[in-house]
Amino acid sequence: MQANTVIKKHFLFGWFVCAFFTMANISAGADPAGRIEKSGEWDCIQDGEYLVENCTWNVKAATNKWQEIIFCDPATGSRGWRWDFSGENDVCKTYPEIIFGRKPFDVYKSTTSRLPVILSAARFQLEYDYVAKSDGTYNTTTDISFTDSTNPGPANIRAKLMIWFDHQNMPFFESKAKKRAVIGGQPYQVFIEHDHVGSEGKWVFIALLPENLPARDELNLKEYFDYLISEGALKPEWFLSSIEAGSEIASGRGEITFRRFVVH
Repeated sequence: MQANTVIKKHFLFGWFVCAFFTMANISAGADPAGRIEKSGEWDCIQDGEYLVENCTWNVKAATNKWQEIIFCDPATGSRGWRWDFSGENDVCKTYPEIIFGRKPFDVYKSTTSRLPVILSAARFQLEYDYVAKSDGTYNTTTDISFTDSTNPGPANIRAKLMIWFDHQNMPFFESKAKKRAVIGGQPYQVFIEHDHVGSEGKWVFIALLPENLPARDELNLKEYFDYLISEGALKPEWFLSSIEAGSEIASGRGEITFRRFVVH
């Protein structure tokens, strides 16, 4: 999510719609081949410990007819989204995503008993393998949330972490304070805004851009958390609320398929 709009995407209508669809049976909307697709704003597909959400937080910025579809194939484990924002400008409009844990907004429930957890005890590996076919302007990135409560909500968000997987025509953040670091053996550009102000208050915004952009990897998230604790961006007494990954989409047409997205 862009730093100045991270929180705004979670308006109340989206909360209600996603909460409703989370209750739906996984078989609803399945085609004969078993693949499930949904195209409504804020539609959700529950798949075990994961929730695929059609997050259309800023779609009102679209000036043309548009389409965005989320999908899930329980037989293969693949999940993803495709979109058509042809003729649009480079303003971010949506963030379709996969959610593991509890998104820190009031009507969400955790998708797993493993989250939230105190950060000092968080031991997770994020394994991913995805294919991107697209033009226009977009990125694909994590959205990892940290709160100071075991009951995550918008008032107790303390930090959010983006680890970029991919981007096209969407520049990384510019700052004189930007630095470089090696985390988990991978060199990154590191952007940390300690005093980011969102609609719910002040929190830490963190973004990491790898020197290479592997489409397949396994990240030891503890190494990232330990680095950010050493930088004063995270605190070990905070709680890890959710591990999410999605695409900030502004324009063009495309499809992202996560052939594998597993939190160990």
